[in-house]
Amino acid sequence: MSNFFLSPSSSVNTDEKSLGDKLVYYGEIVATLGSIVAVVGSTILYYQDIEEETAFEENAPVTNRQLIEMQQQITLLQQKIDQMEHQGQ
Repeated sequence: MSNFFLSPSSSVNTDEKSLGDKLVYYGEIVATLGSIVAVVGSTILYYQDIEEETAFEENAPVTNRQLIEMQQQITLLQQKIDQMEHQGQ
């Protein structure tokens, strides 16, 4: 039984590729090309999304809520500055 796997039979030609081997080979080529196309396509979509977000942020008006949050942050910073000035005296 162990010699069965070690010695090829005379009826099988090892130089000639079978149809199944060819299909597997071409299938791998198609899969590789498909993967490359998918990576390129996803990269293009990713950069388009980034550009759209940047354009939206640049052209978007400041909302009332954003102004209120900025004012709160400025007030908090001013309080911290006042505390540091009083500690230094």
